Amino acid sequence: MKKIKGLRRRWIINTVSLVCALGLICVLGVTAAFASYYYSAMASDMRYRAHSTTEFFADYINQSYNEYYQSCIAYAKGFEDKDYIELQFINAQGRIVASSYEKWAGPSPTTTDIASAMHTGKIQDYRGVNPQTGERIMAVSSPMVYTNGETIGVLRYVTSLREVDMQIFRIAMIALTALIVVMAVVLISSNYYIRTILVPVSEIVEKA
Repeated sequence: MKKIKGLRRRWIINTVSLVCALGLICVLGVTAAFASYYYSAMASDMRYRAHSTTEFFADYINQSYNEYYQSCIAYAKGFEDKDYIELQFINAQGRIVASSYEKWAGPSPTTTDIASAMHTGKIQDYRGVNPQTGERIMAVSSPMVYTNGETIGVLRYVTSLREVDMQIFRIAMIALTALIVVMAVVLISSNYYIRTILVPVSEIVEKA
């Protein structure tokens, strides 16, 4: 009887451990896939916005700096999507000259996308922590190039990742809940299956 109980315990532990390991791999895989999809879609949308807006401002870049500055301020004030994404105009020294966020006065952003965009002359993105606030953000910077090829600043879109991260967390919790349900079903079915095999065997052994 001790051998039978030990075999039963070992069978259940091995089965549950295997299902748990495979399930965790599936949960991590599903979460990673959704995270990659959400972040990639978000970055693509912001890159498209940055490219389109930079093209729109190409005519203003050829004007005087004062006219360009006033155009940036006017455009930033009228930015329609400012409730969930911030538009910034940053000069060659890295300082914000205009922003769709009303209280933009303060320390200049220092994320890597700004310097990279100015150095490479190409659109650059950043996903990580905002050094000033500690909040997770996504930012895309597009260089604004003057007619002589000089980069006079960048047009930058930045938004919080709070909602996206919460959505990914919800997906992870749903996948984890499904794993727990599957493990419960496996545990019950394994327990029933092993009883149908071992109990008759134990009775035969006792009679023998």
